[in-house]
Formats: sequence, structure tokens, C-alpha cells
Amino acid sequence: MCCHPCCTIMSGTLDNLSYKQQEKLTKFRINVADVLEDHHDDHVLLRFLRARKFDLTSSETLFRKDVKWKKEMQTSALSRDDIPEILKKYWPGGTCGFDKEGSPVWIDAIGRSDFKGLLYSAKTSDIIKHNIVIAESLYKLMEQQTLKLGRHVEGVAYIADMEKFGLHHLWKPAVDVFNQNASVFEQHYPETLKRVFVINAPKIFPLAYSLVKPFLQENTRKKVNILGSNWKAVLLQYIDAENLPMYWGGTATGPDGDPHCTHQIVVGGKVPESYYIKDRVVSSQDLTRYDLSRGSCLELKYDVGKPGSILRYEFKTESHDLAFGIRRIAEDGGKVDVLKKQRYNCHLVPEDGEISLQEPGRYVVRFDNSYSWIKAKTLLYLVELLEPVDETQEDEAEFVQEE
Repeated sequence: MCCHPCCTIMSGTLDNLSYKQQEKLTKFRINVADVLEDHHDDHVLLRFLRARKFDLTSSETLFRKDVKWKKEMQTSALSRDDIPEILKKYWPGGTCGFDKEGSPVWIDAIGRSDFKGLLYSAKTSDIIKHNIVIAESLYKLMEQQTLKLGRHVEGVAYIADMEKFGLHHLWKPAVDVFNQNASVFEQHYPETLKRVFVINAPKIFPLAYSLVKPFLQENTRKKVNILGSNWKAVLLQYIDAENLPMYWGGTATGPDGDPHCTHQIVVGGKVPESYYIKDRVVSSQDLTRYDLSRGSCLELKYDVGKPGSILRYEFKTESHDLAFGIRRIAEDGGKVDVLKKQRYNCHLVPEDGEISLQEPGRYVVRFDNSYSWIKAKTLLYLVELLEPVDETQEDEAEFVQEE
């Protein structure tokens, strides 16, 4: 076996560079010299190089876009003062310690989040701004740790707690906003995540992950670890107990013995409707338009081959109500109601939902205006069939087996 340094697989961090990687770092610094700022040290440049597998051209494109974007957004000047109260109180996440290597540990109680309530109470631009503030604060923490420990600290350990995660979290507008935030992180804070631990993953997690995965870089996907029932023991292999809240397997508590350390970590929860912005309508941007003539209906047919598939829908009309229902065609040709047909005032409030389909077969989604012999309706709708992902094919994420 060849032991030449050029043939050894290196991590691409400053203390573990191959000769070729060092050469590319030098060239990269020369190529982007006209936009470099004081804080753009070798560690920063290497994050962009690693994000694009040390391809100089694509790394430079990514870096230049980032420099321009951060100037336009004035990211370094943003603070919590710029964030709406609703997001400070109900957007889940926070940190109360560091892992054994000194990196910040971010805990996200995503399963307890009320994304629908959040989107009805805050603009998407404010949500993205809030997550930029979070990213900038994590980098400040890493800088403080670097000074404190006398060695470079880079990367964040991310714990995603999926407890209470359900079908309602797959609401398309919420998934779209989540993916927008993921794209911002990948493009402007690349190679920030050191490890991702997913705990309390429900059965629908592989399907939910498949909706997010296209927005994650390959390097990020490889850092995802889905833990089993022994997740507390696994976390303690990487994080000392005093740096983990008691609820997540550590010994840290907040005032009055709070096991969640909610003085530092927001655990989400149901958003009170008093926060809802008046007349705010949250809807997908890719709705299909269809003119339903009076006395007519629209039927959409879906062949479901995998139990546990999910049918996700959203619809509204420009005026007047509309009937909606979902049926399964049984083997004997009979029709079984999955969602009983009823009339909705979807011209006032858009309707949306998700239904788990446990039996394979043909399903018929019906938008029904047959009861109206006077009024035609303009329908705007989105219907998607989401099928479970075969976990054996998810080779990017590491499934940690129980001991």
C-alpha cells in the first residue's frame, strides 16, 4: 500500500492537509484576494474548499457569492433585537454547553415545534433572518472557545430531537421554509456542522428526511447519525454530562431544576393565535389552477404501492365553498372513504392536511362542485404522494445500532 502523503486521504482541515490540498489553498487565496477581509483566515477558506471538494472554480464562485450576500444582508450587524418576539419564544433551539472537543452543542426540539403557527405569525424573511442570527452567534461562540482553549475550535454538534414529530410537520409551506434555511446554511455557512444526531426518530422520519436531503450537500448528509433507543449513552460519548440538559441525558438543569434548560433552549410549543398576523395567508407558491364548471368535479388518481405512504394536500378557491374527499378503490371495486367528503369554506381559509395511507391500492382525490348548478369555481390546489424511503438505500446517513 502506498504511504506517500499525496495518496493519503486527509480531512481538509488546516492541521490535516495533503500536499495537493495545501497547494489549492494557496491558489484559492490568490484567486479571491480582491474580496478577502481580515476575518477570512485559512480556516474560513478551507470550509469553502471542503464544501466543493477542493474544486477551485466552484469554491471561488461559492465564496464570492457569500461575500456579496453577507455585505448586502449585513449579517455581522444583525442581532436578536432585529427578531420578532414570536420567533424568540417559539422557534425551537438553543445551546447550553460544548462537546468534548470544545465545539458548541445546538439542541433543536424540532418535534415540539408548531411550524404552522410560526408561519402564520412571522414573515419568511424574518425566519431566515432569525436563523442567520443563530448562525452568527454560533460562530462567535466558536471564536470564544478558540481563545479560551488556545486551539482552533470549529464545527457545531447538532442534536435534532424528533419526539412528537408527526404528519402535521410535513405541511408543505413549512417544509419549504425549512429547506430555504437549509440552503442558506449550506451556501453561506458551509461545513459548519460537525456531527448531526437525530434522536427519537418516528417511523415517518426517512420520508421526512427525503424531503430535506436534496437541499443538503453530500458532506453534510454523511454527518447525519440516526440514533436508536440508547441515544443518551451515545450522546454522552461525545458530550460530557454537565454540558447536556438532564432531559437529554445529562446533568445540567435550569432555574428551579428545569430539566430542559429553557432559560437557554427554546423547546417550541403551540403558538397562541394571538400572535397570528391579521389577514396573513400562508400558501404554497406552486399551486395548480383549475376551473371547475358548475355541476362538475375534478378527480386525481394515485396508485399507492407502499404502506405508510402519505398524501399531502392543499387547496383554496377564489370564491365560494367546495367539497373535498379522498377514497380508496377496494379490490372488489367498492369505494372506501379515507377522508369523508364534505364542504369547506376554502375561499376564506385555505385547507391543507396530510393523510397516512396504510393500505396499497388506488386512491382517488375528489374536488367536487357537483352540488352547485349555478356557480363555477376557480380552484388552486396541490396534491402530492410521498412514499416511504427504503432505509437500506440511505447510505449517506449512518444508522447507529443499539447495543
